Amino acid sequence: MMRRSLFLIIFMVSIYGFPSNPDHSDKGKKYPSVYKEGIIVNGNSHEWEPSLFGFKEDAHTNYAIVNDSAALYVCIRMADEPQQMKALSNGMEILINSKGKKKPEATLQFPIGKKMNPELRRDRKTTHLMYLLQMQDMDLTGFREGINGFQKIKSGKSGITVALNWDSANVMVYEARIPFQCFATDVRNAEPLSVGIIIKGAPKPKEGEGSGTAEGNPSDMQGGRGHERPGSMPQDGMGMDGETHSMGGNMKMFEDDEIWRHIEVAKKK
Repeated sequence: MMRRSLFLIIFMVSIYGFPSNPDHSDKGKKYPSVYKEGIIVNGNSHEWEPSLFGFKEDAHTNYAIVNDSAALYVCIRMADEPQQMKALSNGMEILINSKGKKKPEATLQFPIGKKMNPELRRDRKTTHLMYLLQMQDMDLTGFREGINGFQKIKSGKSGITVALNWDSANVMVYEARIPFQCFATDVRNAEPLSVGIIIKGAPKPKEGEGSGTAEGNPSDMQGGRGHERPGSMPQDGMGMDGETHSMGGNMKMFEDDEIWRHIEVAKKK
């Protein structure tokens, strides 16, 4: 009986993958990082096991933070198309604080935010390609002297690199590598180290302009019908949202989505 139950568990995991870690309140809680080597920052999350990811329900976002002996790595996965367009149009930031506070000491901004002309949109694949061609720069602030400012995402100074792409299920995958040597202080000994992921909201319309749809309304993406797509991650067992949501006419599109984790940098065993 026990052997049969064990076989069933292994069978279910092999099909559905590991469940994600629900994102509960983290007041004063520390989440140990995971020591992991072999991460290649290319917009492909195949090296990231599903068990590494947490899920922030109100941000419709899966995320993971790991490190090796040289750098910190962040992976973000978004299945929800309106949330993808929110991030692409308004920008995203990775914030680091060595004192465990929820405010930035060092900031990596990518995407910087790009409004796409609705007339230029075609099918989903073409829209993705147009964004990728235009998103080639990142903005760094608060890092060690000589590293900050605008630079290319594939040839960042001192090894800071970022990549973004979509997988075969139309999940947007973001990866970042931030070497420890780039920080102004030695963050490896921080107790804890705060890592924030900020998905920027759209600028609020001025009084009298009405709430209409902003340029680049996430629900307008042709071919994908993003407003009908659930915010969960299908098939890989990581997302757990299960409800659809529309950004059009919703104040949520004007709000920043924040994900914070207090971690302890992992050591190689």
